[in-house]
Amino acid sequence: MSLFSLRKSTERIGAIIDIGSGSVLVAIIATKGNNAEPTIVWSHREHAPLRNIESIDQSAKSVLTALVNALLKFDSEGRRALYEYNKSAKLSEVQCCISAPWSYTVTKSINYSQDKDFEITKELIGELVRAAEKKTTDELAQNESADNLDLTVVTRTTMDLLSNGYRVKNPYGQNAKDLSVSHASVITQNYLVKELKQLQEKLFPDTDFHMLSHILAFYSVSESLLPTNFDSCLVDITYEATEIGIVRDGSLRYATHTPFGSFSLAREIAAITSMPLYEAFQSLHTDEPLYFLASLPEGQRDEIEKVFEAYTERLADLFRETGDELSIPKQILVHADLKSEPLFIPLIERAAKRVLKSEAIITLTTPAILKSAFPSFLKKNESNDPNVDTSMLLSALFFHKQNTNTSFEYL
Repeated sequence: MSLFSLRKSTERIGAIIDIGSGSVLVAIIATKGNNAEPTIVWSHREHAPLRNIESIDQSAKSVLTALVNALLKFDSEGRRALYEYNKSAKLSEVQCCISAPWSYTVTKSINYSQDKDFEITKELIGELVRAAEKKTTDELAQNESADNLDLTVVTRTTMDLLSNGYRVKNPYGQNAKDLSVSHASVITQNYLVKELKQLQEKLFPDTDFHMLSHILAFYSVSESLLPTNFDSCLVDITYEATEIGIVRDGSLRYATHTPFGSFSLAREIAAITSMPLYEAFQSLHTDEPLYFLASLPEGQRDEIEKVFEAYTERLADLFRETGDELSIPKQILVHADLKSEPLFIPLIERAAKRVLKSEAIITLTTPAILKSAFPSFLKKNESNDPNVDTSMLLSALFFHKQNTNTSFEYL
């Protein structure tokens, strides 16, 4: 046997967990650095029951139940699929993306300037990063609502370094008069972190466990797909939330959300029409999501129009909250369930026009992800297949890329 056959495999095999606002995905991903795309070995999405909820705590309990059920599925079906893929394969990493409203992404920028040139050193950048971290920690300590939520930082990352106003990747040893560091912290509830770590000990021992926000993964993937797109607004629509991220000069500067998504709209419509909740949800996820309105009495149509108007105004409010004095970028990148795009794209366009006073440029990210990172998957599955799990593709691509342009510190 050749000695070269003893070389360690370059294949990374990991589990990805997506904790959405109303569902949980667990998947097994295999990737090699020289491969154009990752291999999806197995996946399963567990939905929280589609029912009326009285509070966000009730919704959180449903999502935790979905998490446990999804991981039980992994322990039986997932492990078997991994064995069939490669009998000697072992999981080495677990990547957990957490969506709003269960995670918050807080960004801070710290500037350092002098009248004369100074040398950029690791120590100086380290001081600026620590100042950004302290700024975030101090704000959390002073925020009464954050204290009541019992939040904890799970990930930190330095997203951007600007030297004299120009983005630099390796500034050490260079001279500058102005240095700016853009830093992000991912924050989530302690109870969720404890639950995840307990599940890791039971199901994923001896693995590296990483937690981050879904909007941060979305930002990273969009940056690699559209590297020339320096100013954009990310819109991530899930079952129980809509989150936006403001990207300025190629860096995620601000993120916020409203706890209202596609399940939320379905509940409102079911209440007005007395339609079964699941039927109301399904009616919104078709090529013509508003077609059912024609069969309703005029009064119910008016009430439903008010529901869509209220959601449009929620979106407009998000677009007005940019974290600075500037308007949202005209370029809007949308990530949503494929089946829900015909419903939400016109609403996003309408809300953006209210804020921009002009037409926005809408880009759907799923086609770009499929085309650039999943060519063989695209061959096997029609690109217009409504059952394609868009969130799985985004998380799998993030796992595959391992965010080559940004360094993450997982706590």
